[in-house]
Amino acid sequence: MTRIGFIGVGEIASAMVEGLADCEAKSDLQFFLSPRNAERAQHLAESIESATICESNQDVVDSSDLVVLAVLPQQTEAVLGDLDIPAETTLVSAVAGVATEHLAAHLPHSPTIVRIIPLPAVRERKGVTAMYPANDAVEELQGRLGGSVTAADETMFSTLSAVTATMSAHFAFLQTITTWLVDRGWDQADADHFIRGQFVGLGTTLAETTEPINDLVAAHETPGGLNEMLNQEWMNEANRTALASALDAVFARVTKSD
Repeated sequence: MTRIGFIGVGEIASAMVEGLADCEAKSDLQFFLSPRNAERAQHLAESIESATICESNQDVVDSSDLVVLAVLPQQTEAVLGDLDIPAETTLVSAVAGVATEHLAAHLPHSPTIVRIIPLPAVRERKGVTAMYPANDAVEELQGRLGGSVTAADETMFSTLSAVTATMSAHFAFLQTITTWLVDRGWDQADADHFIRGQFVGLGTTLAETTEPINDLVAAHETPGGLNEMLNQEWMNEANRTALASALDAVFARVTKSD
């Protein structure tokens, strides 16, 4: 049985636990939860038979083969400073912007360190998780949650970290469309309902096909049609450049933190 500890039981850690607990191979997993977020940890322990709340973070480490660190970046040094993590334990860091060398500086026994970027969709086992470096045990677990991609180095890992910053902008795009409808007389609820239906269908296309995204653009527009018109009017060279520049700025922030 694989024993997995979670230090920090926030939204992402909870999504990982719930996703793993619902996967087909769940019977060989046991979860040990930090007491830091008592309410969320209690909910998981009550709903998942194989989840246990530990008395301390060190108790989590002592009970686990693999420990997921899911605290805020500014908490990392203090949390690791209080722990004794043995060499045979694998530390999986879900902490944004904290490089391997900074983590290693607080780990005198030199355990294996793997960085990951889990996304909320792992709860439904549909999230693709970025990881670095390659690690068979961690890759196998991420496979139960939707799969993973492994970066060749830490800089490439940071590019994936940067693009995760586009999620709220995606919803802001939908918000702008619904606002346009409301400004032209539609009730907000009806506008939201219509746009949700439109884009849920596109999400299904992404989930159920393996076509390159470049091909999906062409598949959803016809020459001279309305979709092509809006794509060319809005996603012009200036806006593409602005988006790329914004991603460059996020990447610079991520790598500066590293």
